[in-house]
Amino acid sequence: MAFPENKAENLLGRSTPNGISNQQSSRANVDLPTDIMAQRHRSWVLGLPPQCSVPLASRPLILAIGGGKGGVGKSLLAANLAARLANLGLRVAALDLDCGGANLHTYFGMSSVPANLGDFLVQNKSDLFGVLSPSNVPGLSIASSQRDDAWAISDSLSTDGFGRLWSGINSLGEQGFHVVLLDLGAGTSRHTIDLFCCAHAGIVTALPEPTSVENAYLFMRTVFMRLMAHSAYRLGRASEGAGIISALNHDIAGAPGRSYTDKLRMLYQTNPAIVGPMAGSLSGRVMGIMINQTRSQADIDIGKAMEMAANSYFGFASSYLGYLNYDEAAWKSLRNKRLMLLDFPQSIIVRRLNEATNVLLRQCGIEFGPHAGAANGLGFRSL
Repeated sequence: MAFPENKAENLLGRSTPNGISNQQSSRANVDLPTDIMAQRHRSWVLGLPPQCSVPLASRPLILAIGGGKGGVGKSLLAANLAARLANLGLRVAALDLDCGGANLHTYFGMSSVPANLGDFLVQNKSDLFGVLSPSNVPGLSIASSQRDDAWAISDSLSTDGFGRLWSGINSLGEQGFHVVLLDLGAGTSRHTIDLFCCAHAGIVTALPEPTSVENAYLFMRTVFMRLMAHSAYRLGRASEGAGIISALNHDIAGAPGRSYTDKLRMLYQTNPAIVGPMAGSLSGRVMGIMINQTRSQADIDIGKAMEMAANSYFGFASSYLGYLNYDEAAWKSLRNKRLMLLDFPQSIIVRRLNEATNVLLRQCGIEFGPHAGAANGLGFRSL
């Protein structure tokens, strides 16, 4: 069986193109959109929230880091991943969208920021580019929601505010940024999930403990349902989509206890025109998995199990990006208000981060240099 509306459909059991060119380059290919992003563009657009205008091209590359609960290392990953990408020659903007506990700036040794996202989103001042602050990493700028009292009190974005944020993110591509990284708050609030749905690649971060893994699965399920609703809306068939979502939330006659992918296949038989594109929105973006603070092989294996579940149960184009081992370097660097990549460049945890970055870039179609096996990960300059 196939969903003809999306030839890269992950649910079919076909291999999703990896987007890697056989040609090798001496440095990262920063021509965006990449071939794989262009192939996924239609399905990616179907999953965008209704308040998002449709960009003509997938540029800049949008990455989001989320998770079901706090304390799993989202900001640690966001700060060091952003720095790693900048070190590879990409121009990066990192946005701290945790309005209740913004701390991304701390990793860059900044006690405060001159402007914040609240100035742009709530008080309607400046534009997104105008609230970016340069960091101590060349090529990397950050925008924080620090001191954003109005946003923290409201605990949400208005529809207009969300649309302005989206327009601002896309405008950064015109300002020469290759990557916009979204450091999201904890939980599954509507705006957090919608921002995750905006990404070309979203990374779910979890600790190797039952409550964290359970919350990560809840996060994935919420993303799945929101993508179904978004795609039905964009198809102009929101009412039919609501019926399909209702069916997905209940056992289907003759198929009790089936996965969401099984249910989508069954629903496709009776309504292919809408179910096909709705399912296709799942393969329009990468669902990355990262496990933090691993101490054993069993901890490491949790990520692979989550990747398989995200792929087979939900139907995401999922990828286990890697793991970060438990290492005191993480809290030491935060205490020093510095990046791990700066304080402990030769540590195992930084090596793991570099390897995860490699996988992430491959999934997005970024090409590698001929010395990809070098100690610094891709053969580019080291920090």
